[in-house]
Amino acid sequence: MLFEEDIRYPEEGDKLFVDSGDKDEIAWLHKTFQELGGYADCYQAGAVSLIDAALNEKDKRDYHIYPAVFLIRHYIELRLKEFLQSLKYCSDQVKDFPTHHNIQNLWGDFKKAYADIGEDITDDRFKAIDEIIKEFSNVDPISMAFRYPIDKNGEKIQKLEYVNLANLRESFIRLGFVFDGISMQLAHYVELTEDMMGEVYEHYWEH
Repeated sequence: MLFEEDIRYPEEGDKLFVDSGDKDEIAWLHKTFQELGGYADCYQAGAVSLIDAALNEKDKRDYHIYPAVFLIRHYIELRLKEFLQSLKYCSDQVKDFPTHHNIQNLWGDFKKAYADIGEDITDDRFKAIDEIIKEFSNVDPISMAFRYPIDKNGEKIQKLEYVNLANLRESFIRLGFVFDGISMQLAHYVELTEDMMGEVYEHYWEH
């Protein structure tokens, strides 16, 4: 057993999802979180919490690494899809985004769309992220390596043997500062687009 708990078993009437009780025990699935960016925020926070707990308690290190890295990868995927959705909305006023899981392709598509609106993708931050995305894609190309031990052919997926948790945390935090900054920037562009479209429709109906 990973956790020291008194042994107990399911009882009739048990439920996983109950929306009442002590207010200090309630989590709110607020509508503002139910967008790509909100989900990304949650996975980001979850990954850092798992890494911090693992660094503080040795017995948790080997157990937390799988879900932590999965959450990091999913954060990256969701952020990139959020970026592409925002850019698509600004250009075409639709909220489409890619449905695949290949972060290398998502990163490439984002950089192209970002450059198309006049943003610089040649600075050192982007070069560093190029390497991080390439590294992650080699280790986990389609978001399977930290979810399943084998692929559909029964072959082992995991390529890594050891991961320095402190380094993982620091590299992820640095990446997060860039991605979160871009997220806020594009959210502002979306707001400007919405305001502009509102003015266009208002002018149309007035005439």
